[in-house]
Amino acid sequence: MDLLLGIGNDLLGDDGVGPCIAEALLDSDWTVINAGIVPENFIRPIRERRPERIVIVDAVQMGLLPGSVRIIPHDCIRDYGIGTHQLPLTFFIEQCAPHSHVTFIGIEPGCLDPDTPLTPPVSRAAAELISLLRTHRYDHLPVLGFKGKQEQD
Repeated sequence: MDLLLGIGNDLLGDDGVGPCIAEALLDSDWTVINAGIVPENFIRPIRERRPERIVIVDAVQMGLLPGSVRIIPHDCIRDYGIGTHQLPLTFFIEQCAPHSHVTFIGIEPGCLDPDTPLTPPVSRAAAELISLLRTHRYDHLPVLGFKGKQEQD
């Protein structure tokens, strides 16, 4: 079983991209959890399900152009602006990793203002990622860090 975990606050513009993608995949072959801003609340249910793979999608300030999508290696998560959650995502991943292969996908936000919709670049990136996830081809995404923190699309 593959599990998709969408993380973010859908009341803060592009921070809602994770929940947006989760909602779009409810009719797919993925097991989907829209974790909002508290992914740690889902550690136990995820561990009980024992998925083979977990894909986490969240807005991440990586210093790239808005809408840029990257797989973020686990050892890089602390280096980037991943922090609208109650506990660090590294804690969440450590709790799930003994049972599952975890892939963390970040999407560079453009606007995090309250009560705003997804910006056009993030909306386009979300649509492309949804397509990749539906066909399980997300592992072809670029990995953050190969060109350094200032990488550009």
